[in-house]
This record gives sequence, structure tokens and C-alpha cells, in this order.
Amino acid sequence: MLQVRRILLSLIAPALLLPIASAPGQQPPPQYWNSRDVRFSIDAAYLYGPVDGYLQVPSGGEPGTSSKHRPKLNEIGIDDANIADVVGRFGWHNEELYLGAQIIRLSGNDTLDESLTSHAVTFPAGSHVSSDVTLDWYRFGYRHRFDVPQFDLTLWPSIGVGVLDFSYHLSGGGQSASRDYIKPTPLFGLESEWRPGGGPLSFDLKLLGSLPITPPLPEMFIEELTAKYRFIHNRGIDLSAYIGGAFEQIRYEDHQSMPNRIHADFGPMLVVGLEWQF
Repeated sequence: MLQVRRILLSLIAPALLLPIASAPGQQPPPQYWNSRDVRFSIDAAYLYGPVDGYLQVPSGGEPGTSSKHRPKLNEIGIDDANIADVVGRFGWHNEELYLGAQIIRLSGNDTLDESLTSHAVTFPAGSHVSSDVTLDWYRFGYRHRFDVPQFDLTLWPSIGVGVLDFSYHLSGGGQSASRDYIKPTPLFGLESEWRPGGGPLSFDLKLLGSLPITPPLPEMFIEELTAKYRFIHNRGIDLSAYIGGAFEQIRYEDHQSMPNRIHADFGPMLVVGLEWQF
């Protein structure tokens, strides 16, 4: 499934964008977008759903300092994720700059069924462990608006940079293991808004992710579909609420003999949010 998502991001999306980018731009009627030259927007969302995967955390890349593909998130008490996502945007005509963050803080408690080695610390079977994992990531970049009025459609291809901020702490039986690092990666995306008849209801699709570039760059992916309703559309101010579903993935692997590895799959997740444009 992950390979399918990578192919969609690296092949299908650029193929769709090329013919659109080659066509002359069209100025949308007022109902499609705030018609002012300069715009600002704030988008805040909450996501909740299951998470699965593992965190391989060696010490210095030395073999034997981490159990392979462990700890699994569920064996250290992590089964669900609460995610906050905030994005601020500055727009001028069809151009837009964005700055956003996903705050992903996972924690749990459980008893190990088998011995676990993590960051050169061995936790025997039967140890009661507590875990705290941070998978925050930040993004900034540029996107451009293409309007297709005959289909009530707006497309936003984007390019930017993502920064993964990883932190890990596992404790139990009087000992603990900790690790943290920060890694950047390029991001590419395509967002679409279908607003039938230019009315208050729209259906939005978001695809955002990293191309499958040789490690050690992290990879983050978002696939999100929401229904949005615009409650206020007056004097250059739009206020909308939305609800929908999403899947997300985070991957990382470096070049060490025993690599650091992150493998986290989120979803299906419930998404609820508010967007304020002014």
C-alpha cells in the first residue's frame, strides 16, 4: 500500500499537473476564492485514530544494540494517536506561502512479553515499561492555485520542506533508554477543492508526501479527504468547518550497520477542523 502511495505522489500527480501548468491561468469568479490581492488564512485540525509500527533505536549503529524492528508500538502501550495540525498561509493573487506543524505525542504503559534491547539497554521479559515518543514534524513551502471554473474545481500543487523532530524515551525496571534527532526532507503535494455551483459546501482532497529518495532522508505522507462547509462569507472573511478521514505514514532509516528505523502508520483517522480566511 505504501508503494502505491509513493507511485501516486511521484508519477501520477506530476503527470496531472503538467497539462494544467501549461495552460494559461484563468481568473476565478468571486465565489471560488477571496478576491482580494493579499490574503491570510489559519487552518487548525484535530486527528484521532489507531497507530501501528515500530521504532528501532540502536546505539551508535552498532549491531546488537537494538532488537530488530522493535519495540513495536503496541508492546510499549501505544495503540492510538491524538494529532494536532496547524497551518498558516499568506497569499498574493495565485501564489501562496505556507507554514505548518503536526504535533504527534505518543505515550503508553505495558508489560513486555519478551526481552527487548533498545539503545544498548536490555529490558527483560516481564518488565513493566513506560514510553514517550515524539513524532512532531514541521513543513513550509510554496503552492500555486489553478482554477477550473467549468468543473467548480480548484487545484493547489505545492513544493516545500518537511522537518521531522523525533524523540524517544523508554523506562522500566530501574533503567531507561533515550534518543532524539531532527531530519529534513523535501515535500511535494497536490490539494483539490470541488465546490459544486460555487456554494458553501466543498469536498477537499489532500495528498502530501516525500518522494522515495535514497536514505537517510525521512518520508512523511498524508492522504486526507474532507467535506467542508463555509458558514461565513462576508467582506473578505471566510470561516469554514470540515470533517473527514485521513491516513498518514512516517518512515525513516539511516545508513548505519544497525540503522535507526521509524515505521509508523496512522489511520484510518477522524479529522475535524476549522479554517479562517481573511
